[in-house]
Amino acid sequence: MKESEENNEVVQPPNGKKAFSKHTAEDYREFFLRGLDSRSGLNANTPWLYLRAFAVCLIIFALFVFAVFMTGKFIHDGAIEYFAYPSLLVAGGVIVNLPVLIFIYELYPARDLSFIKLCFIMIVCTVIADLCVSLGYCAWMPANEWISVGWTVVLEETSKAVPALLTIFLLKQRNPLFGFLIGSAVGVGMSISEDMGYLFIASWENGVDIPVFLLVTLLRSVTSLAGHVIWTGLIGWAFVKFRRPLLNFKFWIFCLFSGALHYLFDFPYEKLSALFLIASVVAALFVAERIVRKERKAVFAAANESL
Repeated sequence: MKESEENNEVVQPPNGKKAFSKHTAEDYREFFLRGLDSRSGLNANTPWLYLRAFAVCLIIFALFVFAVFMTGKFIHDGAIEYFAYPSLLVAGGVIVNLPVLIFIYELYPARDLSFIKLCFIMIVCTVIADLCVSLGYCAWMPANEWISVGWTVVLEETSKAVPALLTIFLLKQRNPLFGFLIGSAVGVGMSISEDMGYLFIASWENGVDIPVFLLVTLLRSVTSLAGHVIWTGLIGWAFVKFRRPLLNFKFWIFCLFSGALHYLFDFPYEKLSALFLIASVVAALFVAERIVRKERKAVFAAANESL
């Protein structure tokens, strides 16, 4: 009964005090050895490591910003171009995306997948998705901006979904949260590569424009919380949630919903683009939060019933 009560407590919204409290070496081992050791059962910890990861990423990012700033003042620009700036691009791309991936992994209750394996899946699927997107843009780049955004949605969502769903199918997991986790991981990978591209294009012109770099990093970091990570996560969740998904209209409804969120995010009419972007982010966060909360409760309820 004690284990049941603890599980019921776990499925409540994350407790901020627990997230900020001191954690032991055992807590770190539980995270990094999950899926690698012989322990079974469910992960009953409130998410906490993502906050430490964000702090580390923020410090590294700040150090590279300082290094690029100082290099630009005292050393030839070649040092920036070949050393500091590429590192700064990576730091800017992962500053929020990596903690988001850790947070979603911490929310996943089962101990059947290691974080190392998840990162490997993310990298492989992202490489495939990026390659497909690049080939798609080479094949066709519509001149009309409305059609262009539609093509972007179809191309990018399909390029992410195919390797993510194939991974879920091959791993033969029937936990909807597993589908959400894999889809989110692929979305995080796409977000990192895309953010690095935006940062490069916006901030480099015969040198680094630090104010522009910081502004674009802030905007991309905030919007990435409810961008590719949730769009692909919802598709992965629906693929596992509904029986015979490719023949189930409910699965395709969520695919269309993710595509609609993406289209609103990139809405081409400038006067309404900011409003629709905010609407897309809010809707994505709302739906994802409800789905993850409900699925977590179902997992722990099932575990309690089996006691």
